[in-house]
Amino acid sequence: MSERIDVLIIGAGPAGVAAGIGARREGAERVVVLERDWDLGGILQQCIHPGFGLRTFKEELTGPEYMHRFIEQAHSEGVEFRTNTMVFQIDRETNTVWTMNKQRGIEALNPGAIVLTMGCRERPLGAIRIPGTRPSGIYTAGTAQRFVNMEGYMPGKRAVILGSGDIGLIMARRMIWEGAEVEGVYEVMSWPGGLRRNIAQCLDDYGIPFHLRTTVTRIHGQDRLEGVTVAEVDDHMTPIKGTERFVECDTLLLAIGLIPENELSRMAGIDIHPVTGGPVVNDLLQTTNPAIFAAGNVVIVYDLVDNVSDEGLIAGASAAKFASGRIPKTARRIPVKGGENVRLYSPQYVTGETDATIFMRVTHPIEQACRVFAEPGLYSQRLRYARPGEMNEVKIKAEQVRNLPELEEIVIDIQPV
Repeated sequence: MSERIDVLIIGAGPAGVAAGIGARREGAERVVVLERDWDLGGILQQCIHPGFGLRTFKEELTGPEYMHRFIEQAHSEGVEFRTNTMVFQIDRETNTVWTMNKQRGIEALNPGAIVLTMGCRERPLGAIRIPGTRPSGIYTAGTAQRFVNMEGYMPGKRAVILGSGDIGLIMARRMIWEGAEVEGVYEVMSWPGGLRRNIAQCLDDYGIPFHLRTTVTRIHGQDRLEGVTVAEVDDHMTPIKGTERFVECDTLLLAIGLIPENELSRMAGIDIHPVTGGPVVNDLLQTTNPAIFAAGNVVIVYDLVDNVSDEGLIAGASAAKFASGRIPKTARRIPVKGGENVRLYSPQYVTGETDATIFMRVTHPIEQACRVFAEPGLYSQRLRYARPGEMNEVKIKAEQVRNLPELEEIVIDIQPV
């Protein structure tokens, strides 16, 4: 079975639903969003805590409330959704997308443009190779969040959290709310991985100990986790002898980073950036395959869902323009380069076709007044500080780029002042 679709979107999280809205508003007639899960909303369905939508809706919402508003908009715009549908192949020559669904069987979809919005996944225990046994009681923070918030199961009664990503910080508080003890949060870096507001609201407000430059060096237990050994680390992330201590616990939650989910992106033959782990994109969110666009955490892991939704709207609109022949296959590509204090950034190219927002994270905290800028003379903004856990932005006007026909590259950086 084969059918024609104007814009096909893979993933119905915040980026995918917003992309559907953007595509319809830009004139695409047939917009279909595929979702492998049974429901729409992605990870936000299990994020029942408040703190979402402050920028987009000017009020504080839970994750499901935030997604419900976008899903309602998408339905009213005429976006089609197909749940329980798995994409198992993207042909890199024809861009045919092969899907599998219990009711519809196997289908070949031939879209005018594709938007990749598969989101990201958590780094597992195997990514950090901690010595010891592999008993039950070890979960990624997101898995534990789903157990507690959606399925009604508690992962344990006495927890240690490794890493200080935002989901881990939020789950530290959630475990306390459900009556568990949290022995501490241990972060190998010398700065937090999550937002400072989550440090304050989830750890400080509940007296949960937070240990920087400390990591788990061994896991103890056979059938069930009995405890972990933690130790301080030096500047090379090597455990310091003599600082080891045993922490009794029955649960270890991992908040050690997120990885853009890009198996389909690689299958489609598009270039993956070695630092972000996501597709290389321009400011139209167009990948190195002109008919494929990408948005949200599949490109670069964001700190705020508002940025994910905004990017989805742009990617959907760009895909609709491409499908109707309004975006050239070979737009101008001015490379963006990161300066000495920039760890990762996206997009990697600017076209001059539209105003561009470049998101970046710094390599280390700058706890003083600093300046974020784009050279040559495209943008400059003073900041009170810059931290790796929080995105910073550079905004470049399309008119500025068009007025510099000889512009060969854009350099972005953040420097103390």
